[in-house]
Amino acid sequence: MGRHALATGRGEQPTSDAGSDGRSDVLRHRSGRPEPLVDRSHLVLVSECSASDDRPLRQSAIVSIHRPPKPENSSSIRSDVDPTRTGIGSDFSQPGRSGMTQSTTPLRRTGLSGRIHDFFYAEEPVYGLALVRMALPAALLLAVLRRWPHVRELYSIDGAPAPLWNSFGLEAGLPIPSAPVAVALYAAMVFFLISSSIGWMTRLSLIASLILYPYFTMLDAVGTITKYTVIGTHALLLLSLSQCGSVWSVDAWIRSARSPDGAESGPPRFAAWPRRLVQLLIGVIYIGAAVTKIHTPAFFSGDQTIFWMLEETNFYNPLGDHLAAYPAWGPIAAYLTLTWEILFLFIAWRGYGRPIMLAAGVGFHFMSWAVLGLFVFPMVVLSMYWSFVNERDVDRVRLWLARAGGSSVWSARWKRLQAMPARTRWIGPAQSAAAFALLAACTSVAAVEIEYRSDPFGERRPEGPYALKRIEPERVAELLRNDTKVKSEDKLFDFGVGTYLVGGILADRASEFNYGDTSIVQCSLVPPHEDMWVEFNLHDDQGRLIEREGQIVARGYIRPSVTYRYDESLPAGRYSWVLRYDGKEIARRDITLGGVQTVSAEVSPHR
Repeated sequence: MGRHALATGRGEQPTSDAGSDGRSDVLRHRSGRPEPLVDRSHLVLVSECSASDDRPLRQSAIVSIHRPPKPENSSSIRSDVDPTRTGIGSDFSQPGRSGMTQSTTPLRRTGLSGRIHDFFYAEEPVYGLALVRMALPAALLLAVLRRWPHVRELYSIDGAPAPLWNSFGLEAGLPIPSAPVAVALYAAMVFFLISSSIGWMTRLSLIASLILYPYFTMLDAVGTITKYTVIGTHALLLLSLSQCGSVWSVDAWIRSARSPDGAESGPPRFAAWPRRLVQLLIGVIYIGAAVTKIHTPAFFSGDQTIFWMLEETNFYNPLGDHLAAYPAWGPIAAYLTLTWEILFLFIAWRGYGRPIMLAAGVGFHFMSWAVLGLFVFPMVVLSMYWSFVNERDVDRVRLWLARAGGSSVWSARWKRLQAMPARTRWIGPAQSAAAFALLAACTSVAAVEIEYRSDPFGERRPEGPYALKRIEPERVAELLRNDTKVKSEDKLFDFGVGTYLVGGILADRASEFNYGDTSIVQCSLVPPHEDMWVEFNLHDDQGRLIEREGQIVARGYIRPSVTYRYDESLPAGRYSWVLRYDGKEIARRDITLGGVQTVSAEVSPHR
């Protein structure tokens, strides 16, 4: 059910003595004394009910009692809620009863079209997009700053650029700048990303970043352009179309400092469609990733993830080496990931689905760093997660801070910051724009000077520029030869004895068995490999062959296995499973049968 409050038609606004939400059925004057309603000539009924998970639905009705109005109050009719805020419907008048007229503003459309309209166009503070604006440029700077010393090499005609259009056989494309121009533009891009994050000349900074960031990524298709650069570019586009700089930004601070009375009316409200598009972008990205995974069999077997964890081609992964020893978790994680990516777009909006999906996403992207070594990509996507923060979330945090006693401290500091001395109140949009342009120009000029003095190619050295060293002919021949054969030992990834499989992968390791037990012997080969004949041979402690199990392993298969049941035909003792292919023993695993002391598994010395 909704809450109702009455607002008077006079110039003084009644206040509530309720809790922190500031709404109550009790009407009070600002001075604290109860306000009688019978003497009021104009009343505004404000009805509020929960329309969705992140914004209240308000409806107002101005009720006029037909009595001679006082001249001094003839222009004091007001409402606590601006009917034009919603942009939905239009005002209409209906004859009331007992000589009263009623003017109402319907604030919600009915049916599916109304729900879609409210989903995209209901007005709200841009808290979520402001957080995305602060986090996304910072995440992109993690990679941008690392490439700063190599601008001349990667993005200028003095280096070795690899423009994207050359990959498609096109000679004409975007102009490739000279080294000084590339350095100046790159420094300007860094400045624009920083100013976007702090909200200084927000829209201009975002548009400039939107132009320069994909431009430099397309100049280096080999190393710079990646999935997160494409995602980040789309997010910058949506931010540049929004009003994300209207709160929690330098621009908002300048506006509030020049007109402090405007801050008391609350944050500005705008249509929700940019935030919704960022949310939909995340969901569509996950759907696309799920479709790609469905067409990748190696993902569901866990092989792709396991080999990725051991390569460390990205950043350091603290858990990759440890989890690679337990390959059975790979198929489980693969199916859980696919399920989450498909469901995210459909249930991450409200109710219990929102925290569950967002928490799963945070865990997934954290593990992508801890297991696979990805760093910038999860930071970019997680920065977009802030778009799910809504007005209700911010109110809850403020209430929690107020109860914890921290809100009053920060509120007092913010008010002191807003109460700027009179001599600094002259800072306005024009002065801010001038300072912005001057600082951007100084940043670019300083970057060109620093790069010139660093002399990365040694052009101003007394002994002349650096020269490329010629590679020895023997090394060239070694690198270009294709007649080498992979060693038999290098084809093996893992060999073990266990009791059960998960997704076709040996899930455990066992070395002690009793009569009647069944063991699974499996080896994992490194792709690619040729068609092979693989043997799993059981030997006793004297080296005599007890059982031979052989099979053909096609080049597209990497996990051959055999199942063996131990019966009483075997005497109790120690045995060994020996893996053989290419005509020689590759590895062995020792087991015990009938309760004899376990002997640890060892790899064959022939490996």
